Amino acid sequence: MALLFTGHDLSEGTTMVLKSLKRHHVKGNFFLTGDYLRNASFKPYIQQMLKDGHVVSGHSDKHLLVSGWGSRDELLVSRDSFLRDLKTNVDELALAGVDTSQLRYYIPSYEWYNSQTVAWAKEIGLSSINYTPGIRTAADYTYPEMGERYLSSGAILKGLWSYEEKFGLNGFMILIHMGTDGRRKDKLYHYLGDMIDILKKKGYQIMDIPDLLN
Repeated sequence: MALLFTGHDLSEGTTMVLKSLKRHHVKGNFFLTGDYLRNASFKPYIQQMLKDGHVVSGHSDKHLLVSGWGSRDELLVSRDSFLRDLKTNVDELALAGVDTSQLRYYIPSYEWYNSQTVAWAKEIGLSSINYTPGIRTAADYTYPEMGERYLSSGAILKGLWSYEEKFGLNGFMILIHMGTDGRRKDKLYHYLGDMIDILKKKGYQIMDIPDLLN
Protein backbone atom coordinates (compact mmCIF):
# COMPACT_ATOMS: atom_id res chain seq x y z
CA MET A 1 0.00 0.00 0.00
CA ALA A 2 1.04 3.66 -0.36
CA LEU A 3 0.46 6.95 1.44
CA LEU A 4 -0.35 9.93 -0.81
CA PHE A 5 -0.18 13.61 0.13
CA THR A 6 -1.33 16.49 -2.05
CA GLY A 7 -0.37 20.14 -1.73
CA HIS A 8 -1.71 23.32 -3.33
CA ASP A 9 -2.32 26.51 -1.33
CA LEU A 10 -2.24 25.15 2.24
CA SER A 11 0.56 23.30 4.00
CA GLU A 12 0.31 23.86 7.74
CA GLY A 13 0.58 20.14 8.52
CA THR A 14 3.59 19.32 6.36
CA THR A 15 6.18 19.50 9.12
CA MET A 16 4.14 17.03 11.17
CA VAL A 17 3.68 14.74 8.16
CA LEU A 18 7.39 14.70 7.36
CA LYS A 19 8.36 14.06 10.99
CA SER A 20 5.87 11.19 11.26
CA LEU A 21 7.17 9.55 8.08
CA LYS A 22 10.78 9.91 9.20
CA ARG A 23 10.11 8.62 12.69
CA HIS A 24 8.41 5.52 11.31
CA HIS A 25 10.96 4.99 8.48
CA VAL A 26 8.26 5.24 5.82
CA LYS A 27 8.42 6.85 2.38
CA GLY A 28 5.56 9.08 1.28
CA ASN A 29 4.35 10.21 -2.13
CA PHE A 30 3.86 13.96 -2.48
CA PHE A 31 1.89 15.47 -5.36
CA LEU A 32 2.31 19.23 -5.61
CA THR A 33 0.83 21.96 -7.78
CA GLY A 34 2.90 24.60 -9.50
CA ASP A 35 1.43 27.16 -7.10
CA TYR A 36 2.71 25.08 -4.20
CA LEU A 37 6.16 24.76 -5.77
CA ARG A 38 6.39 28.52 -6.39
CA ASN A 39 5.38 29.44 -2.85
CA ALA A 40 8.56 30.61 -1.12
CA SER A 41 7.32 29.59 2.33
CA PHE A 42 6.82 25.99 1.13
CA LYS A 43 10.29 25.56 -0.41
CA PRO A 44 11.88 24.18 2.80
CA TYR A 45 9.21 21.46 2.84
CA ILE A 46 10.01 20.50 -0.76
CA GLN A 47 13.72 20.37 -0.01
CA GLN A 48 13.04 18.10 2.98
CA MET A 49 10.82 15.80 0.90
CA LEU A 50 13.62 15.35 -1.61
CA LYS A 51 16.31 15.01 1.04
CA ASP A 52 14.32 12.28 2.80
CA GLY A 53 13.87 10.34 -0.44
CA HIS A 54 10.13 10.72 -0.84
CA VAL A 55 8.44 10.60 -4.24
CA VAL A 56 7.63 14.15 -5.42
CA SER A 57 5.44 14.61 -8.48
CA GLY A 58 2.73 16.81 -9.95
CA HIS A 59 -0.85 17.79 -9.15
CA SER A 60 -1.40 20.27 -12.05
CA ASP A 61 -0.03 23.80 -12.14
CA LYS A 62 -2.99 25.99 -11.15
CA HIS A 63 -5.27 23.29 -9.66
CA LEU A 64 -7.69 23.54 -12.57
CA LEU A 65 -11.14 22.01 -12.46
CA VAL A 66 -11.04 20.09 -15.73
CA SER A 67 -14.64 18.90 -15.94
CA GLY A 68 -18.00 19.63 -14.38
CA TRP A 69 -19.02 18.20 -11.01
CA GLY A 70 -22.42 17.31 -12.40
CA SER A 71 -21.03 15.54 -15.45
CA ARG A 72 -17.49 14.23 -15.46
CA ASP A 73 -17.49 14.23 -19.27
CA GLU A 74 -18.35 17.95 -19.46
CA LEU A 75 -14.88 19.34 -20.20
CA LEU A 76 -14.08 22.80 -18.88
CA VAL A 77 -10.61 22.97 -20.47
CA SER A 78 -9.21 22.52 -23.95
CA ARG A 79 -6.44 20.08 -24.78
CA ASP A 80 -3.98 22.95 -25.24
CA SER A 81 -4.82 24.64 -21.95
CA PHE A 82 -4.73 21.31 -20.08
CA LEU A 83 -1.35 20.34 -21.49
CA ARG A 84 0.07 23.82 -20.98
CA ASP A 85 -0.96 23.68 -17.33
CA LEU A 86 0.47 20.19 -16.81
CA LYS A 87 3.74 20.94 -18.61
CA THR A 88 4.20 24.06 -16.48
CA ASN A 89 3.74 21.89 -13.39
CA VAL A 90 6.49 19.56 -14.65
CA ASP A 91 8.77 22.54 -15.35
CA GLU A 92 8.26 23.80 -11.79
CA LEU A 93 9.09 20.35 -10.42
CA ALA A 94 12.36 20.41 -12.36
CA LEU A 95 13.21 23.85 -10.98
CA ALA A 96 12.59 22.48 -7.47
CA GLY A 97 15.16 19.74 -8.03
CA VAL A 98 12.95 16.82 -9.07
CA ASP A 99 14.37 14.51 -11.74
CA THR A 100 11.43 14.86 -14.11
CA SER A 101 12.84 12.24 -16.49
CA GLN A 102 11.70 9.71 -13.88
CA LEU A 103 8.12 11.03 -13.53
CA ARG A 104 5.51 8.45 -14.41
CA TYR A 105 2.47 9.30 -12.28
CA TYR A 106 0.57 12.39 -11.21
CA ILE A 107 -2.65 13.06 -9.33
CA PRO A 108 -5.11 15.26 -11.27
CA SER A 109 -6.28 18.42 -9.55
CA TYR A 110 -9.27 17.87 -7.25
CA GLU A 111 -8.61 14.13 -7.86
CA TRP A 112 -11.03 14.65 -10.76
CA TYR A 113 -10.54 13.51 -14.34
CA ASN A 114 -12.13 11.75 -17.28
CA SER A 115 -10.97 9.50 -20.11
CA GLN A 116 -10.03 12.51 -22.25
CA THR A 117 -7.78 14.20 -19.68
CA VAL A 118 -6.20 10.83 -18.87
CA ALA A 119 -5.35 10.42 -22.57
CA TRP A 120 -3.97 13.97 -22.78
CA ALA A 121 -1.70 13.42 -19.77
CA LYS A 122 -0.45 10.22 -21.40
CA GLU A 123 0.76 12.31 -24.36
CA ILE A 124 3.51 13.69 -22.13
CA GLY A 125 4.22 10.39 -20.40
CA LEU A 126 2.16 10.82 -17.24
CA SER A 127 -0.34 8.27 -15.94
CA SER A 128 -3.23 9.67 -13.90
CA ILE A 129 -3.66 8.02 -10.50
CA ASN A 130 -6.01 8.57 -7.59
CA TYR A 131 -6.69 7.39 -4.07
CA THR A 132 -8.42 4.02 -3.80
CA PRO A 133 -12.22 4.28 -3.41
CA GLY A 134 -13.98 2.64 -0.48
CA ILE A 135 -12.35 4.68 2.27
CA ARG A 136 -12.91 8.34 3.17
CA THR A 137 -9.53 9.74 4.24
CA ALA A 138 -9.69 12.26 1.40
CA ALA A 139 -12.68 13.86 3.17
CA ASP A 140 -10.21 15.34 5.67
CA TYR A 141 -10.60 18.67 3.81
CA THR A 142 -14.16 19.12 5.11
CA TYR A 143 -15.09 21.38 8.02
CA PRO A 144 -18.16 21.62 10.28
CA GLU A 145 -19.77 24.50 8.38
CA MET A 146 -20.22 22.09 5.44
CA GLY A 147 -22.99 20.37 7.35
CA GLU A 148 -23.66 16.77 6.39
CA ARG A 149 -20.57 16.67 4.16
CA TYR A 150 -18.29 17.12 7.18
CA LEU A 151 -16.46 14.05 8.46
CA SER A 152 -14.49 14.23 11.69
CA SER A 153 -11.14 12.47 11.92
CA GLY A 154 -12.74 10.02 14.32
CA ALA A 155 -15.40 9.14 11.77
CA ILE A 156 -12.83 8.85 8.99
CA LEU A 157 -10.62 6.52 11.01
CA LYS A 158 -13.54 4.43 12.20
CA GLY A 159 -14.53 3.93 8.58
CA LEU A 160 -10.97 3.11 7.54
CA TRP A 161 -10.43 0.40 10.13
CA SER A 162 -13.91 -1.03 9.60
CA TYR A 163 -13.22 -1.32 5.88
CA GLU A 164 -9.82 -2.88 6.55
CA GLU A 165 -11.34 -5.54 8.80
CA LYS A 166 -13.88 -6.50 6.15
CA PHE A 167 -11.88 -6.26 2.95
CA GLY A 168 -8.23 -5.46 3.71
CA LEU A 169 -6.16 -2.64 2.25
CA ASN A 170 -3.73 -4.54 0.04
CA GLY A 171 -2.72 -2.40 -2.93
CA PHE A 172 -4.56 0.65 -1.57
CA MET A 173 -3.45 4.22 -2.08
CA ILE A 174 -4.50 6.32 0.93
CA LEU A 175 -4.71 10.10 0.50
CA ILE A 176 -4.24 12.67 3.28
CA HIS A 177 -4.13 16.44 2.74
CA MET A 178 -1.11 18.26 4.18
CA GLY A 179 -3.10 21.43 4.65
CA THR A 180 -6.80 22.07 5.21
CA ASP A 181 -9.15 24.99 5.78
CA GLY A 182 -8.65 26.75 9.11
CA ARG A 183 -12.27 26.08 9.99
CA ARG A 184 -11.33 22.42 10.38
CA LYS A 185 -9.66 22.11 13.78
CA ASP A 186 -9.67 18.30 13.77
CA LYS A 187 -6.77 17.56 11.39
CA LEU A 188 -6.37 14.00 10.15
CA TYR A 189 -2.60 14.37 9.74
CA HIS A 190 -2.36 14.55 13.54
CA TYR A 191 -3.19 10.84 13.50
CA LEU A 192 -0.72 9.83 10.77
CA GLY A 193 1.80 8.30 13.16
CA ASP A 194 -0.88 6.20 14.85
CA MET A 195 -2.19 5.11 11.43
CA ILE A 196 1.28 3.96 10.37
CA ASP A 197 1.76 2.05 13.63
CA ILE A 198 -1.53 0.20 13.17
CA LEU A 199 -0.86 -0.56 9.50
CA LYS A 200 2.59 -1.94 10.28
CA LYS A 201 1.22 -4.08 13.12
CA LYS A 202 -1.33 -5.48 10.71
CA GLY A 203 1.52 -6.50 8.40
CA TYR A 204 1.19 -3.89 5.66
CA GLN A 205 4.27 -2.73 3.77
CA ILE A 206 4.09 0.98 2.97
CA MET A 207 5.71 1.59 -0.41
CA ASP A 208 6.61 4.22 -2.98
CA ILE A 209 4.05 4.57 -5.76
CA PRO A 210 6.47 3.38 -8.51
CA ASP A 211 7.19 0.19 -6.55
CA LEU A 212 3.52 -0.37 -5.74
CA LEU A 213 2.32 0.04 -9.32
CA ASN A 214 5.15 -1.68 -11.18
